[in-house]
Amino acid sequence: MAERLVYYPDSNPGIRREKRGRGFSYINVDGTRIDCPRKRRELKALAVPPAYTDVWMAPMANAHLLATGRDARTRKQYRYHPDWSAQRSQTKFDGLGTFARSLPRLRRWIDHNLSGDVGSEDMAVAAALALIDRAALRPGAKSYADENRTYGATTLQARHMSIEGDSVELSFKGKGGEPVEKTLRGTKLAKVLEACQDLPGPSLVSWVDEDGAARAVSSEQLNTRLEALCETRATAKTLRTWHGTLAAFLAAEDAEEISIKMLAGAASERLHNTPAIAQKSYVHPDVLDLARAETGARKRKLPPIKTARDGFRRGEEALIKFLS
Repeated sequence: MAERLVYYPDSNPGIRREKRGRGFSYINVDGTRIDCPRKRRELKALAVPPAYTDVWMAPMANAHLLATGRDARTRKQYRYHPDWSAQRSQTKFDGLGTFARSLPRLRRWIDHNLSGDVGSEDMAVAAALALIDRAALRPGAKSYADENRTYGATTLQARHMSIEGDSVELSFKGKGGEPVEKTLRGTKLAKVLEACQDLPGPSLVSWVDEDGAARAVSSEQLNTRLEALCETRATAKTLRTWHGTLAAFLAAEDAEEISIKMLAGAASERLHNTPAIAQKSYVHPDVLDLARAETGARKRKLPPIKTARDGFRRGEEALIKFLS
């Protein structure tokens, strides 16, 4: 009988991989070198590329997360247990409605901290989350910005923005080099983004640490705040998945004839992904199933679409009810 998986993130103690001659040594949690041939074979079988740095490995074979490391672009890569990957593939959308119920709390936190001190960490994180929540931007990665000149919420620069009154215009290259044009309205956000330009460095959103150095917001900061506010496992991708699913759901609202292609296209337009990626990773399967239902059955399934209220935007309450 297979061992039950143990949830074991890489914030817990793990095995280190260190370069030694032409190969590697594996250093246990207690600091001793692993010499057991069987254990070394297990670790090598994880097939973590030799070029990866900062390699962490779980000390048990039934951990949900078996290894992490940094690739040549310093991006963090993960090796999950096969059983965990299979389970996650089946259930990755299951908590989306639960996550969405926390959106009013998230938006209240963002609004409150946009009124904070310019240069504070919370204000910077709030501004980056506002960009993702309002414009469905990717969080961004420094490696992509440096090497490909493609950007997201945490890596946008001042030159990508123009402000006129309460209107914020964003113009930049997104993932894959696709041009992204977004218009956001809101006096508070516009004032915050404008004030951030007085901080050192080129970043559109940044904060100042205790040594007076300007720091960019990281994806880890965004994800930590999302989990704390939503009280469930959540990342910036979860928020984008919600917006992709909502775009597809709203596209189905009045259409007499809908197709998976149409629903995926609506999500793709919102997220600046390809339709194929949007369909696979950013639209809940239950919403895609609307394309397979007869028109009458589909209308019976769809709850009434309400206007924005109580921290929810148009269609969000109906989508939560639909997914429950």
